[in-house]
Amino acid sequence: MQFKDYESACKYLDELGQFASKTGVERETRLLKSLKNPENYLNVIHVAGTNGKGSCCAFLASCLKELNYKVGLFTSPHLVKINERIKINNIDISDEDFLACLNTVMLAAKDEEYAYFDLLMAVAMVYYKRNNVDFVVLETGLGGKLDATNAVKSPICSIITGVSLEHTAILGDTIEKIATEKAGIIKENVPLVFNSNDPVVTKVIRNRFNEVNSNNNFFKIYSVNKEMYHIKEISLANIDFFLDNDYYKNDCFSIGSNGIYQVLNSSLCLTALAVLAREKVINFDREAFKIGIKNTRWPGRMELVKKNVFIDGGHNPEGIARFIESVKEIIKISDKKTKLLFSVVSDKDYSQMIRELVESACFDEYYITVVGGLRKVSKENIIDTFSKYTNKEIRSVDNAGEFINSYDEEELLFAVGSLYLVGEIKECVN
Repeated sequence: MQFKDYESACKYLDELGQFASKTGVERETRLLKSLKNPENYLNVIHVAGTNGKGSCCAFLASCLKELNYKVGLFTSPHLVKINERIKINNIDISDEDFLACLNTVMLAAKDEEYAYFDLLMAVAMVYYKRNNVDFVVLETGLGGKLDATNAVKSPICSIITGVSLEHTAILGDTIEKIATEKAGIIKENVPLVFNSNDPVVTKVIRNRFNEVNSNNNFFKIYSVNKEMYHIKEISLANIDFFLDNDYYKNDCFSIGSNGIYQVLNSSLCLTALAVLAREKVINFDREAFKIGIKNTRWPGRMELVKKNVFIDGGHNPEGIARFIESVKEIIKISDKKTKLLFSVVSDKDYSQMIRELVESACFDEYYITVVGGLRKVSKENIIDTFSKYTNKEIRSVDNAGEFINSYDEEELLFAVGSLYLVGEIKECVN
């Protein structure tokens, strides 16, 4: 199958299912082999995790770019346009290149069954090889062990940002099971950097690393935890923090965001960069790293999209908990009242998310809207769930983008709960 134009290509992809026979890693391995394995010519940094993996990838790409490398960045999902998923030096793949690479992939795919993500992953690998990128920062899609991105057999570094309960029907219903899936990206003789704040997750990851490397003397596993970093100052637009571990001695870094969770994500990035420098893959350039961290912009993560309006992609209980931490810090430095705009899709634990938001006591007013197409939750269900935990009035908004676009009040407004919500707002506001 070949596509004549970008629009027909996107239409075909949008109509594809998210799942197909066998596993993503099996399908992708077969597809990449048909393409003569472009991934084998690329220096891949593979990143997995429940929350934070996209942000960590963005920090890595920014810092490597600051070192004057050409950097491919593959992430998901997109907020507005599919091209956002495939970047080089923070520039989205063009419609023309997307079409050309997809047609190449479709020739290799022949008439075999592939899922949406399989084809996009292959498009990215073809595009990055054609452009001779120096590094590829690769975000997993779902899980790790069986994910299409795990078809990359020899990354130069693996990173696991953190683990919490999500996609339990697919990945397992306990932290241990989900951690086992994430730990599936661990490869023999490949350095690993991971978030060690959870002892249960840490045990699973260390055991898997030792198992994979049981036949050699490879011990390059590096943990990052909250004892290694502490916040110096938070403003509405920035966080300054210190990092102190084997590579940084109370070095101060600044993040262009007030999302507290980005301190951990950037610390994972900085540790991975130091590990790569120790391996003589890159130069250790502290000042370049500082600029790269400062310049990182990752849409939809405590993003200030206009005056007094923040949007955040927190879409599971763990993401909501991290969002609340950041809101509480903002409230400390602001005397303004706060409003919440919330929406969610049906496969999320939205009752727990709503309870956490209400019990945080951060918000003076609540607004809800409906997003997500076939996965939408009705406004009646969302309002009923809010009403279980608060007596405050819950107002509904028909169009989140228009609501944000016309918002000109002095109260702080936070939008959270779904990446669909973030995308709808970004498309309208931008």
